[in-house]
Amino acid sequence: MMFDLITIFFVGTVLLFAGYTAFKFMGKFPKRTIEDVTPFLRPSEAHEFEGLLDPAQEVNIRLRVSPADFAAWQRKRFHLMREYLLRMSHNALVLIEWGNMELEQEARDSAQCRQRELLARELVQAATEFRLYSLLAMAKIKFWLVFPSSLFFLISSPSLPQLRNLFGISALTSYARLKDAAGGLGQVYSNAFQQDLLARL
Repeated sequence: MMFDLITIFFVGTVLLFAGYTAFKFMGKFPKRTIEDVTPFLRPSEAHEFEGLLDPAQEVNIRLRVSPADFAAWQRKRFHLMREYLLRMSHNALVLIEWGNMELEQEARDSAQCRQRELLARELVQAATEFRLYSLLAMAKIKFWLVFPSSLFFLISSPSLPQLRNLFGISALTSYARLKDAAGGLGQVYSNAFQQDLLARL
């Protein structure tokens, strides 16, 4: 009986995930060319994102306020960090779609086309790495947010700088790599497009 329930639950979970994946795939952006990149990017506030991961800032506040005030302040920072990660994860997905579209272009035997292909491949890899990081970080923040603030009176509040590195991925290094890769591919088209692209990331 118990085995049957576990089997039904497992099969139901797999079917639900498959249905969700199919639903997401059906709503995928058709073909993301360069005209469809910058208008769809969301402001990510990279400097503020970096500030949230600054251990010195967090330690300074932790030492200056009461544990209750720190827990309330930290909870707001969790929400802010999650918002930035949502935007940056979205931007990474847009860049993955653009990079994949560049890789699908008809191959031509020229040095310029081979260079563009290498740049597109680097962009897809960098954006995929950062998107993986952002999904893992958002899952961890969601886990922290599930617990009520009152619980953090008994134990120390989680630290956002813990998210600087997750499963071997450095948040700041990974995002810098993504920006460099996007700038490299953007420059193939024009300096103006490159500057506009980087300004939005």
